[in-house]
Amino acid sequence: MKYLNKIIFINSANIPYAEISVDGNVHFTGTQGVGKSTVLRALLFFYNADKHRLGIQQGQKSFDEFYFRQSNSHILYEVMRDNGAYTILVSRYQGRASWRFIDAPYQREWIIDDDKQALSDWVKIRERIDKNVAVSARIDSGVMFKDIIFGNTHDHKYTRYALVQSSHYQNIPRSIQNVFLNTKLDADFVKNTIIQSMADEDLPIDLQTYRRLVTDFEREYDEIDCWFRQTRDGNYPVRQQALKIAEQGRTIVALDQQLLEVWHKLNHAVAESEQQIPLLEVEATEVKTNIEKERQREKELTAEYDKEKDALNQELGAKKGKLKEIAQERKDFDAIAIEDKLALANREDAIKQEAADKQMLLDDLLKTHASIEEKYNIARGKLENARQAFGNSQKEAYYKKQSELQEERKRLEDERTKNRNQLLDAFNGWRHESDERLQMLLAEQHRADSNLKELRQWHPMAEEIKQVTEQLQQLAVNEKENAAQQTALKSQIAQITAEYEMKEAELKQISQREQERLDAIHTQCKVQITKIEELLLHLDGSLYQWLTENTDGWEETIGKVVDEERILYANGLEPQLGATASDSLFGIKLNLDNIDAVHRTPDDYRAEKKGLEEQLQQTKRQLTQLPITLQEDISKLGKKFSTRLNPLRQQATLLKVEEEQIPVKRQNLQNQQHKLEMEEQELVAKEKETRERAFNDALLKVQAEKDDREKKEAKNKKDLKDLDTAFNKTAKALDDDLRLFKETQALEASVRNQEFAAQKDQLDEQQKAELAGKGVDVNLLEQYRNSLEELKALLTRIENERPVVIRYRDAQQNLFATEPEIKKNIKDIEQQLAMMRQRYEDKQARIEKKRQELEERQKSLLKNLAHRRDGVNQYHQVVENEHLVPDAYLSDDKAVTTNMDCQQLLSQLRGTVNQKRESIDKLKDTIVSFNRNFKPQNAFHFNTMPVTDNDYLQIAVDLQDFMDNNKIEEFRRRTSEHYKDILGRVSTEIGTLMKRRSDVDGVILDINRDFVEKNFAGVIKSIELRANESSDKLMQLLMSIHNFTAENALSIGELNLFSNDNRDEVNRKVVDYLKSLSHQLQNEPNRPMVSLGDAFRLQFRVKENDNDTNWVERINNVGSDGTDKLVKAMVNIMLINVFKKKAARKSGDFIVHCMMDEIGQLHPNNIKGILQFANSRNIYLINSSPTSYNPYDYKYTYLLSKHGVKTRVEKLMKRIQ
Repeated sequence: MKYLNKIIFINSANIPYAEISVDGNVHFTGTQGVGKSTVLRALLFFYNADKHRLGIQQGQKSFDEFYFRQSNSHILYEVMRDNGAYTILVSRYQGRASWRFIDAPYQREWIIDDDKQALSDWVKIRERIDKNVAVSARIDSGVMFKDIIFGNTHDHKYTRYALVQSSHYQNIPRSIQNVFLNTKLDADFVKNTIIQSMADEDLPIDLQTYRRLVTDFEREYDEIDCWFRQTRDGNYPVRQQALKIAEQGRTIVALDQQLLEVWHKLNHAVAESEQQIPLLEVEATEVKTNIEKERQREKELTAEYDKEKDALNQELGAKKGKLKEIAQERKDFDAIAIEDKLALANREDAIKQEAADKQMLLDDLLKTHASIEEKYNIARGKLENARQAFGNSQKEAYYKKQSELQEERKRLEDERTKNRNQLLDAFNGWRHESDERLQMLLAEQHRADSNLKELRQWHPMAEEIKQVTEQLQQLAVNEKENAAQQTALKSQIAQITAEYEMKEAELKQISQREQERLDAIHTQCKVQITKIEELLLHLDGSLYQWLTENTDGWEETIGKVVDEERILYANGLEPQLGATASDSLFGIKLNLDNIDAVHRTPDDYRAEKKGLEEQLQQTKRQLTQLPITLQEDISKLGKKFSTRLNPLRQQATLLKVEEEQIPVKRQNLQNQQHKLEMEEQELVAKEKETRERAFNDALLKVQAEKDDREKKEAKNKKDLKDLDTAFNKTAKALDDDLRLFKETQALEASVRNQEFAAQKDQLDEQQKAELAGKGVDVNLLEQYRNSLEELKALLTRIENERPVVIRYRDAQQNLFATEPEIKKNIKDIEQQLAMMRQRYEDKQARIEKKRQELEERQKSLLKNLAHRRDGVNQYHQVVENEHLVPDAYLSDDKAVTTNMDCQQLLSQLRGTVNQKRESIDKLKDTIVSFNRNFKPQNAFHFNTMPVTDNDYLQIAVDLQDFMDNNKIEEFRRRTSEHYKDILGRVSTEIGTLMKRRSDVDGVILDINRDFVEKNFAGVIKSIELRANESSDKLMQLLMSIHNFTAENALSIGELNLFSNDNRDEVNRKVVDYLKSLSHQLQNEPNRPMVSLGDAFRLQFRVKENDNDTNWVERINNVGSDGTDKLVKAMVNIMLINVFKKKAARKSGDFIVHCMMDEIGQLHPNNIKGILQFANSRNIYLINSSPTSYNPYDYKYTYLLSKHGVKTRVEKLMKRIQ
């Protein structure tokens, strides 16, 4: 068990030395003023370490001055614990008490030297303490000392010194303190004792703050609420009008910006056109000249080509004619089987040799019968001559006929050849021309096909589309840059706004601190005025009045001792007994030389009251001026920051407008792009149609030429065939004539030959017979003769065919041999023609392409030139006649690069000007309607009487800023947050009160239970306490607000006093509560605060024998005086016990002391009972009274007596346990 075991005084409080044991109940006796309270205060100081809460009255010496007046003044406390005692040394350091912990039981020799003198030097004291004993550093803070004693420190080196481990120990010393300082027992006293014991401080709720917070509620609420009023269809008319005005204002600002941009672009477009027109004119002239040059080049190229081509074609025709001649000659030779004739002619020498050989054999066979042979040969010779003559005549006739027919055939052949050549020449000439035409047509077809294919890559509006695409890309870049700039601006604005809000908050905090300071002064003045008024109210019949009326010079005698704080505990009074009545008070003489006469007359109090009232009025004026000054300071601050914020907000507005214009610009560019693409598609479609038509025409021309060629070739073949057919028919007729003539001759020759053959056969038979008669082999002779005849026939044929062979060989040598060379020449000429034609076509294509490019360029130049001239003319028309733009624009020559032309920009200019005029008219109508919602003097400082266009535009700009920065939401938020904060503050502060109220209920329950469990006094049947509901109307309202806030925490967490959603009921109740609070505070204008004591009524009920007090708020005259005092003491002890038990739950029980002054009125039995009542709760009672009562009821009894100025403490007795 831990407890304070002993207190030691050394040169402290006029006590030279005293060791007082307090390990049980202690009773101090002694006459009044002997120092009993001094000892009790020293014991109380062990528990509360608070020099200002020891009951030292104003005017008395301070704790440090009284208890530690000398450097060697000490108070020591010895504390018991389970492992041995430790000591606390309290000494004076730099004029103030300080503490040290010594981990050992107290030893006198630490402080008292061998000369019985108390030491003051800590170094010497430490030397006298065993070096193995732990000693703490000096502790200068009473709070730290209490934290150590009650175990609320995290420094482990101090945990050994704790009586208990508790972080909420404050109620224990406070309760002990309250019991010692005040013995009255009414409801307020006990209530305050319970309240003060539960926390560091009973923090009241400042009603002045509430008054200030809700004063302007109704006015602000009505002004802001109009923004949140809905129509039946769910619309917000005022908000919609503001949005519309802001939107129209943005539109006008954007149109102004757009108008200026268009003008700057128009400056560029006009300047560029005026610069380009002469350049375009020069270029157009040059292009025209170049076109003529290219046309002349094309003519010259064609003439040169035709000349070279005709020469080659003439040569080619001759070569092809020669080749045809060769072909015909070959055909003619083939027709007469020239190869057989050539083969037979090549055998001529061999046949002649063979005939000679046969003749030699025949001659050898007949040489012995030469006469016979000669005779028959002559006969045969004559016959043969006749036959030959007949044959010759026939041949001559035949040759003549043949010659005639051949001449005719030759004539026919020449005519056929001539006609054929004519046909071929005509056909070949046409064919050549057709080849040329076909090649040109094929080239044209190829060009048309290439042109058609080139359409896939042809984009006539590519440049314009590219420009629009680049503008769209630039617009996207601008959009990103705009977003980045807006983000940066928002960040800057937010930063500056945060800085402003911080400065504003600082101003408010300064104002709030000044408010609190003035409120404190205000409260203090009122309290002091009330005290003075009460004092003056009781002036009649007072001691002051009696002394003034009956005793002269009382101010220098009794007037010096009536102040308890200055007299009762003062040093140097040198009290003496047995003095005469004239210079004594109650038989005690005091030395008053060092006591100043301090007393004030009623006039002094009245003067002080007047000064306090003036100070009170001054404070009120300052409180009244405080919010005005705050608003002025905030206004100045706002103006200061506006100079920084306004340009940024204006820039942000312009960026916002630009951002809002971007979709329109993008849509316009996309429309323009789509239009250009459609125009391009239309141009491509038209060009495709033209080129397809050209291609189809070329294709048809090629096909027509091919068809014509086929027809001409067929006709040529037919004509040639007809010529051949006619020739062949005539030739056949000639052949038939020759054949018939030959057949006739043949028939005649046949008859004659038969005759000749018969004659020859007859001769042969005769010769054979004659020769046979001579022995000649006639068969062999016949064989020789037949062979020789055949050979002669062949030689005759060769001779006949010799002219043909010679003619063939001549043709072969002089005609057929030239055929390869002719063919080679034809091929070379054709290649030359092809190459020449290709060169011609290439050059012609280049010339034509260049000419077409020049013509396209000419067309483009003339179109551009006409367009620019028209644009410049329209510009001057607008500037000189239409007066669309402000005069200031005419002097603004800034130029912004653009791809748009004058016509487009002028069209845009007219449209923008008209749109701006319409927008301003709409803006005026909307603002007139909007201003009907506000009075000239309104919370938002709106201008409700605009005059000029700029006034209207400024309203739009202001509303733009208002809506862009959601200032209405800021008004709403600030107002809602402001009043939500009020609700939160009420709820929090009342919640804290109610939480503490519930703690009060728990304490009361513990007190009631404690009495039932440990009641000792038979005379006191029961003591009960209860906390009843408060009857304070303001408190009831505040509690209702708290309960409502708790029940609707989620809704109030998003409180919007101006919403119209499902929180309507909550909003309505909040508004009602705030209005009620405002009215209630107005009904109690002088009430400064509410506290926990206002939250409930504490009531007592005491049953004493047959008396029942029922539930009352004050215990008065419960039985006898002693019984009444007993009840109060029991309640005090129960309070201490409850708080002590709570603290001991963690580390075990401990013993504390309860100091009670003057208990002599109690009956001895009740004293014993109250001691047992306290001891059963581990509470030792330390009482004092002038005399000793029942000493055996106490463990220790001490007598205090005066010896001069010194107080002596003697232990009268110690009860042996």
